Amino acid sequence: MKKITAPTLQEALSQAALEFGCSVTELEYEVIQYESSGFLGLFKKPATIVVSLKDKPHATAPIPHAHAPQSAALHQPTQATDQEFFNASEFFKDSPETTQIFQTKDEIIAEITAAIEEMLSFMPYKIHTIQVSFCDPQTLYIFLDGADSALLIGERGYRYKALSYLLFNWIQPTYGYNIRLEIAQFLQNQEEAIEAYLVGIINEVRREGKAQTKPLDGILAFIALKKLRDTFPDKYISFRQNAQNERYIVINDFYR
Repeated sequence: MKKITAPTLQEALSQAALEFGCSVTELEYEVIQYESSGFLGLFKKPATIVVSLKDKPHATAPIPHAHAPQSAALHQPTQATDQEFFNASEFFKDSPETTQIFQTKDEIIAEITAAIEEMLSFMPYKIHTIQVSFCDPQTLYIFLDGADSALLIGERGYRYKALSYLLFNWIQPTYGYNIRLEIAQFLQNQEEAIEAYLVGIINEVRREGKAQTKPLDGILAFIALKKLRDTFPDKYISFRQNAQNERYIVINDFYR
């Protein structure tokens, strides 16, 4: 049994086949760590496997010629034939057996926290608080805070939006979770501001059956869209753009 590390799983298997002097189909291995391309060029991980040769089936001893009558031989058990059948079935396996290692939620939280800490260490911002937790079974809550929180958010939240986009496109494909990113109290303040503005829009929809918002920028537009869709699940609610390429939301009935 050997432990082999290589840039990819396929390269690790090829290296193992060379070291054991056999084909890959004769190997039995367990994946300790799958390769990872990392995030923004950071946190790359190689593939690591523990590998050994499959047990070879023992050769069947030759059966001596029996002196019993032919009729008795016809009633002998077909164990040898069955054994040969099951051994032959091994050749139909497409690949060696694998065992996937699943991470616990605590392990995922620890891994993501460490990765974000490393990422921020390359940035010129003083962020002293990094907390990752689950706010629901499908969503990770990421909280960042520090002396340079305002710089990390950026003017009109443009750095916040970019960071949220990058984190989502790393975490969702890798771990299968959505994210809710909070920097200082930026997200909470944005949600409170948009909810106060939407009171009038919601009342107009209930009175007139339709409405549209003023042009909304950045994260405010997405917060408003979610709030309106939650409030009016039976209405058509979507983004539109005006002549100045500003984005606003329209609320109307579905056309039947």
